[in-house]
Amino acid sequence: MHLNRFTTIAMVGVLLFRAYDVCAQASSEESWSFEVVPYLWAASLEGREGFGDTTADISADFSDLVEFVNVGASMRFFARKPPVSWFGEASYVELGSDFDTSVGAGHLSTSQTFAEAGLSYELNDAFSVYGGLRFQGLHTKLSIASQRASDTRNWVDAMVGGQWSPLRSEHWVAWLRGDVGGGSSDLVWLAEAGGGYRWTERWAAYLAYRVLGTDYESGGFRYNVRQKGLLLGFGVRF
Repeated sequence: MHLNRFTTIAMVGVLLFRAYDVCAQASSEESWSFEVVPYLWAASLEGREGFGDTTADISADFSDLVEFVNVGASMRFFARKPPVSWFGEASYVELGSDFDTSVGAGHLSTSQTFAEAGLSYELNDAFSVYGGLRFQGLHTKLSIASQRASDTRNWVDAMVGGQWSPLRSEHWVAWLRGDVGGGSSDLVWLAEAGGGYRWTERWAAYLAYRVLGTDYESGGFRYNVRQKGLLLGFGVRF
């Protein structure tokens, strides 16, 4: 499946224009609130990655990632003035994994950068729609038996989605969100379920489960991978 990039970008543009119009009409008495959420994403990998004639089936659970992760950092940011919110996220991780193939042992080493930014618009107290851009960057080294290859790829996709928040109280919050996009990728999609507890106006803790799927192919490079696992974060509001 290849999502038409112009359709996706047009949908994001409509959302951004509508949010801008709402901001322009918002009362000057309303104020912005901001929240920063550092988090750990305990993700596993599953799929296929390769370039040219060198391709590997990847299946690394979280115990493998714990053993091989060298550097990992993630941060999410929100700026909210109902019914509009801006959001941004950035993650960086280096990891490696060993695997077996029919032609011998293999090793995969990847440095990955993930970032997204966009805007959300609340349709009511429980449901919001959002759109924006998602960046992925990979530097990959792959060896299988005597074959060795490396490549660096960076790409950006537009995405649109929605979030349902059935619980939103003074202390508790729960949500389901999902989005789909494309542009540089044939398809990129995300699904997430989570909840959190805010014990003061400033401090909160969040736990969620996320699946990110990417189907990207360009110039002989193939990356059809799903990342999934738990996220644990602590929010600071100001």
